[in-house]
Amino acid sequence: MIRPVNMVPLMARLFRSIGDEGRLTVLEALIPREQRVSDIVQATGLSQSTVSTHLSALHAAGLATRRQEARSVWYGASHPAIERLLAASEEVVVAGSDQAYACSSPCCDPRAS
Repeated sequence: MIRPVNMVPLMARLFRSIGDEGRLTVLEALIPREQRVSDIVQATGLSQSTVSTHLSALHAAGLATRRQEARSVWYGASHPAIERLLAASEEVVVAGSDQAYACSSPCCDPRAS
C-alpha cells in the first residue's frame, strides 16, 4: 500500500471532520445501515437542514457515502473502520473518566468498611 510520508495532517483533518457534536451524532447514526435524511432526522432529533449540512461535510471529508435510488438519497458510513474508530474513541473516553464517574455512595467506598 502506498501512503503519504506524513499522515499527521491527514489524520488531523479527519479528526476535525468528526470534532463537531452534530456531525459525530449523524456519523454514529450511519453506522448500522444506510439511511435517508428523514431517517437520520428521526433518529437524532436534529433538524432536516442541520442533518443535511452535516451529511454534506461528512461526504466532503470522505466519511459518508451518498447513493441516489429513484427519488431517495441514501447515506452510509464510507468505511467499516469508522465504526472501529468510534468504538475505540468511546473506550478511551470511558477509561479516562473512571474516576469522574465513580460511585461516591458509602456502600462503594472501600474506606467505609
